[in-house]
Amino acid sequence: VQLQGRNEKLSHLTDLQESAGKLPASNPELSARMVFGEEEKLKISKDLVDLQIETNKMKEQHETENFELKAMLLALEQRVLELEQRGEKVSGERDALREQLRALESSHRELADEYIILKSNYLALGKELEQEV
Repeated sequence: VQLQGRNEKLSHLTDLQESAGKLPASNPELSARMVFGEEEKLKISKDLVDLQIETNKMKEQHETENFELKAMLLALEQRVLELEQRGEKVSGERDALREQLRALESSHRELADEYIILKSNYLALGKELEQEV
């Protein structure tokens, strides 16, 4: 019984030794996998940093374009205001000129009427003069 117990212990130890023998063999394999894993982590980190740089560049470009568009919009709004003011000024001048035109047309009619009267008086006086002569 004692021998059988020792035999079991020895076989158990033999199994442990075999397992321990396999560990160093798997250790280089494990190291290789760890190195590969670290390389993959580094590649992913590099890709992430590149992506962040690209994202920041795109954000900066977006902000620059946004600023330029806002500046352009403000300039165009200023131009619209200037044109509206100019239009109001021109409208005022146009209305004043229309009033002057109406006054001139009225004066022209009055002068035309007065001319007709004067001409008819002149002609009548001319006939009277001829009759007297």
